[in-house]
Formats: sequence, structure tokens, C-alpha cells
Amino acid sequence: MSHRKFSDRGGSRWEIRVSSRAEWTFEPLPGNPNPPCRVRPPLYAGDDPFELSEQELQTIFGSATSETRAQRKPQGLSPFGDVHKPRTKKSPFLDDLNEVE
Repeated sequence: MSHRKFSDRGGSRWEIRVSSRAEWTFEPLPGNPNPPCRVRPPLYAGDDPFELSEQELQTIFGSATSETRAQRKPQGLSPFGDVHKPRTKKSPFLDDLNEVE
């Protein structure tokens, strides 16, 4: 899936990633030092930023909130909060045989 790219009024380049119908993320492209931003798109936009003009995107981007590090999801962790621990025994039957001998 491709992501829509556009320039804001300051000339910075952004890439729009559709998180859901209720949230879009503006990711900075290389050369843009700004942090990622989140925005709630207008209802008429749905989940397709390609149907909006540059001016509409700039207006939507004006209401975006920057995403702080605390709000970002850590990569690689389970969304359920549990931590995976590998099993120490491969098989209870084979390990028991080694203890008998």
C-alpha cells in the first residue's frame, strides 16, 4: 500500500499513514527534522487521503498534535503486556528420562 506524500505550508515534506478511519499519522520524510504527528481526519475524507487536495491536507495538518515518545508504542512488545519466556524444558517426558539414569 502506498502512502500519500505532501508538503506543509512551511515546505516540510510529510507522508500520511492511515492508522484507522479516525486517525492518520503524519510521518516526516528524510530532511524533515519535525516529530511525527497524529490527526483526526474529517469525516468526508474517510480513509483515503489521496482524494484530498494539497490545501485540504495543509488545513488538516494545522490541527495535528505532535506525538511524544511516551505516546508511541514500543516496538516488539506484546500489546497484551505479557512477556514471552521460552520454556526451559523441551519435553517433560525426555527430561524425566535423564533424571532416572
